[in-house]
Amino acid sequence: MNAEVPDEFSTPSSDRTRTERFEAAYNRIDRELQRVLDEPREGRRRGFASCVRHIGSERRHFNRHVDFLLEAGELRNAIIHNRFGDVEYIAVPTESTVAKLEAIDEELRKPTPLRTLAAREVVTVDANDPIGKVLKLVHQRGFVRFPVRRDGRIIALLTASGIMRWIASHDLESCALPLSERAAAAKSGALDKPAVNHDSESVVCAIASVSIGEALARDHRRDEYAILARDATADDALSLWSKNPRLEAVIITEHGKADELPIGIATATDLIKLLDHRA
Repeated sequence: MNAEVPDEFSTPSSDRTRTERFEAAYNRIDRELQRVLDEPREGRRRGFASCVRHIGSERRHFNRHVDFLLEAGELRNAIIHNRFGDVEYIAVPTESTVAKLEAIDEELRKPTPLRTLAAREVVTVDANDPIGKVLKLVHQRGFVRFPVRRDGRIIALLTASGIMRWIASHDLESCALPLSERAAAAKSGALDKPAVNHDSESVVCAIASVSIGEALARDHRRDEYAILARDATADDALSLWSKNPRLEAVIITEHGKADELPIGIATATDLIKLLDHRA
């Protein structure tokens, strides 16, 4: 933590102004940390350093501020408890220190809405839809994550990698069909019907008509999603990723309920871009 030692006889007005900005930002951060931790406004309050460490342990992305804020707390105590009268300070913070503290204050009090980072176009599929519908969307639109609904509720997340894992789990040789048998297999919904004979014709695995529900059983990321409300912040989503780094996506609905239509979907990549911007 950088600090400048003022002249022993007077503190210049510019230094006093900078110190006042430092104290104001510190106090706002302190109040916001207390609010986040739902600490009581009266009676025994958790100390600033304790709040910083606690939130740092819960929000991994907040760790980048912990050391700085702890040092800021020590500087604040030196400023407050070692004044020479009402206007003289034993030390004053540098402009860069004040600017960084004000930036953290801004980040805490005005968090980025998650919906501004999330993709707004979300395609949902029903568990009973044919897998061919998803394959078409992957090919034509480039989508790779699909909230799956059943009876109007979001029950899982189907990913393009999950579909490939499902396809790879089958014995493609045994399910290969001669060209002359494709139509019949597609109509019946058969997947693993063995070929009667293998001739020189091209052969394919009849997968397009199999239900999404069947493919979903092979997707190891099907349960790695969370649902948040429209008013959720990017920090809310980052907290979820801190607790579960395997999270594939956060689905946004109006009130954060599974029986609502998705209005956005955010991935770890979206949030990493935000962190890179903040750094």
